[in-house]
Amino acid sequence: MNESHRPQPERNAAQQQCVQRYEAMEASHGKVFFDVAEIELIVDHYLERNEPRRAAKVIAFAKQMHPGSLEVTFGEAVVMMALGRLGKALELLEAIEKIEPWNEEVQLRKAGIYSQQRNHRRAVEHYKRALDLAEEGKDEIILDLAFEYENLEDYESAIECLKSALEVNPENEAVLYELAYCYDLAEADEAGISFFRNFTNEQPYSGVAWYNLGNVLAKLERYEESNQALDLAIAIDERFTSAYFSKARNLLIAGSYAEAIACYEETLGFDGPQAITYSFIGECHEKMEQYDRALINYDQSISLDPEWVDAWIGRGVVKDLQGKLPEALTALQHAVRLSPEHPDALYYYANVLARSKRYDEALAQYTLLNRIEPQNLDGWMEHADLLLELKGPDAALAKFTEAAQVHQLAEPFKYRLVSYLLRAGKDQEALLALEEALSAHFAGHEQLLAHYPEAARMPQITHLIELYRR
Repeated sequence: MNESHRPQPERNAAQQQCVQRYEAMEASHGKVFFDVAEIELIVDHYLERNEPRRAAKVIAFAKQMHPGSLEVTFGEAVVMMALGRLGKALELLEAIEKIEPWNEEVQLRKAGIYSQQRNHRRAVEHYKRALDLAEEGKDEIILDLAFEYENLEDYESAIECLKSALEVNPENEAVLYELAYCYDLAEADEAGISFFRNFTNEQPYSGVAWYNLGNVLAKLERYEESNQALDLAIAIDERFTSAYFSKARNLLIAGSYAEAIACYEETLGFDGPQAITYSFIGECHEKMEQYDRALINYDQSISLDPEWVDAWIGRGVVKDLQGKLPEALTALQHAVRLSPEHPDALYYYANVLARSKRYDEALAQYTLLNRIEPQNLDGWMEHADLLLELKGPDAALAKFTEAAQVHQLAEPFKYRLVSYLLRAGKDQEALLALEEALSAHFAGHEQLLAHYPEAARMPQITHLIELYRR
């Protein structure tokens, strides 16, 4: 029997015996015969232990014992890859290819080398050659081919590849997950829904397919349909933790906090205590304004993983809601220390710093947040409001000019801009901006009046609002 096709326990025992014989030979400085299959086992042992230099010594020994062996040459190529000597590995593989052009493994290794070198088009060529030569495991080769198309940002080709892999093996869950990922990258959500609906019609017991369908439906905020799909995934596999998490997130968004908690708690019976689970349960209690329970769960999360940033953020937010600003500051400062560019940590930390009158630090955190997550409009508005308080409306307007590159079409941005313009005495610009905002989102004018109540006593403002009310 070929060593690579032995049952795993038998192979492991044979490998251990070979390694012991080889290391005993090294220790005694003697010379013992090993056949090529035994050499392969020894080399694999050292590569699996991430000891490529020891594997290279085995290859040097084997070349003396089996000169001209293609198997040893192939092993040498694999070891060269592990050592990062990709050029040498390619040279060896090409020598084998000339003698054995039908060798599928040579094509796969060459594809892997070109992928490491970021020559993804060449990698595609060799995966295709391997696919033509392969008699089994074609779905796994197609999956690797799809990865190369992803690296080329050719998501359409990747999707077609993955579909063909499922035709070979519809039970390959890795392919199903990757297909969902590609639909997401391609922003082809409707196409993803259509595919997974058709797939589940043909493969109704594929829990992963139902799970993927539930996730893409949730992305489009079709939560009821999403939950139906996720329930089917759970019915097929009652220990499908990821499906419970996705459903719980849907319930949390819908405000069904108690049901979300029940979903999260269900997973504790499968996976045991997890920091992420207690953190999510804490978030649900926080939304229910059950602050003491929220803190218990956040603290449980932290005790399981002291570096779980989301739990530290949650703890800081709850302490803030309880009016315990110094404790909130301590927790959020720790969150930022753990993850200096975490957007939520920066946002809440900056907010608490500002209310603690540590203005320079708050401005620095807001500046970092604006750079890291420019799509966070609240971060820009709070930054501008702090500048308004400290330096006046012109400074706030200057900051908003930066935000305009991302947010000028957003309703809250438009009305906040009007507020700053009015405060800066730029009434004509303010009226033009207000007219544009009223035309797009009339109901949003309440945001202006809440931010700058004096606007309600300005006749030109009230007249314009009444004009658009009609």
